[in-house]
Amino acid sequence: MNNLIYFPSFEPPSQSWLKFALLYLDNFNPIIPDSGRQQLSTDYQMIMGETDLVIPFKPNNDQGDRASLKAIEFIDKVRGKPYSFTNLFNKPNLIRTISNKDNRNFKIYGEKFSMEWQNYCISNNFGENTVGGIRVTQELAFIYMTFLAEEIAFETGKSIITDNNNFDNFLNYQKSIPKSLIDKQNFAQGILDLKVPKGIATIPIKNLIKFRNSNRDKIKAFNTELTLVFNNIEAGISKRDFVDSFNNIYKELTIEILAQAPGIISVPLATYVILHNVSATMPEYMKEIMSGISGIVNAKVAVGAKWKEIANKRKCRRYLTNLEQLA
Repeated sequence: MNNLIYFPSFEPPSQSWLKFALLYLDNFNPIIPDSGRQQLSTDYQMIMGETDLVIPFKPNNDQGDRASLKAIEFIDKVRGKPYSFTNLFNKPNLIRTISNKDNRNFKIYGEKFSMEWQNYCISNNFGENTVGGIRVTQELAFIYMTFLAEEIAFETGKSIITDNNNFDNFLNYQKSIPKSLIDKQNFAQGILDLKVPKGIATIPIKNLIKFRNSNRDKIKAFNTELTLVFNNIEAGISKRDFVDSFNNIYKELTIEILAQAPGIISVPLATYVILHNVSATMPEYMKEIMSGISGIVNAKVAVGAKWKEIANKRKCRRYLTNLEQLA
């Protein structure tokens, strides 16, 4: 999974989502202006420096301008009928909530918005100036950052992603995040829960960084296979089915060999072993199998094609096995 604009914060507030991300995301792009770099935690900076997971995105003025206009338009709509939006934010009156000075615990950095948004918030008592930006409530910050993330995603051809579940109704109202992306993310995390031998919360960030870097090509393979099978979830494929499906990839290759070489009188021992032992690893037997069909050119071509076809599956299978040893 890649091409993801992460919001609303610079980094996940808890390490749980970030640790899972190290194990299955290709990368994600948090919206971080230059002035915000110094606010990043030590672990987050270590991940940025030692892996390709986190690729910060610096918003430009046009994106901030468009997001500001859309945020103002939305808040004005709420002001017209404040009680009509109660369910979106689980607040009786959102305008009253965002006007409460005691709840302004979130800073929106100046590089992310236009002067029009700043003046709008100050003049309507929705925010207050602070060094390098404005301070607002969590609700208003999330609303604005959603519009900014959407603008960036639209312009760059990406999707947006968040680990904040407090505003799901608003995101659904906006149609900001496709349900398929959320389902795929949950599905991937469920698979990791099945394979990682102990709770991921107990595994140090340094260990996860080392594991990611040594399995980078296999993580790509995992994501490719996840995408290929994800469309079949509605047909009843479970997380356990996904894991189990990789037990038979070498058997598929051997069946192809037998189909392409019907004239062979004796089947090599290696072929028999793979047919009856799905745990057998192909490299140990490939030479013997190929020797059994060495006189049949077409069969060798077919086997080679099948071997390439399952190459990604082999990497994914290896990754699932490696996950079992993660500590």
